[in-house]
Amino acid sequence: MTITTGPIAADARLRAKNQITVPDAIVRALGATPDDVLAFEADPGEPGVVHVRRMPRDFSGSLTGMWGSTEEVLAYIQEERASWGE
Repeated sequence: MTITTGPIAADARLRAKNQITVPDAIVRALGATPDDVLAFEADPGEPGVVHVRRMPRDFSGSLTGMWGSTEEVLAYIQEERASWGE
């Protein structure tokens, strides 16, 4: 991660399909690398402000299989929804 002594400012343009290219300065400040997951957090109390965090790779997929296979989890969800009635 790059250590700076002040804020880092960079611009990015929102494109079709809500796509952006993260500026190099921000990527370096996050210590991000290709395939990293970036989490965006917006607070309605701060309109126009979004915080970006690089998610630790250790968390990615760490709970896979914790509650069974994908099929088992989907079956459980369908069963629960069916129990709600109409």
